[in-house]
Amino acid sequence: MKMCKAFYPIAGSRTAWIPCVRKAEAGTGFCRRHGDAIFGVMLGAIVYEAAVDEAVEVETEKWPRREGKIA
Repeated sequence: MKMCKAFYPIAGSRTAWIPCVRKAEAGTGFCRRHGDAIFGVMLGAIVYEAAVDEAVEVETEKWPRREGKIA
């Protein structure tokens, strides 16, 4: 099994994070604890966020362009 892809904060520090040491569940990249946390965040966003019916337009002309192929 692979290891969990999530990070968690070191106790007593707000800026230091370390990788989770638990094993990932089959078919996911996260341990049970982090998988449940991600599910909870997504569910909360769906339930409590106001619906937005407006289209968002992005001006791509001002974005920097890359030369050559993107691998």
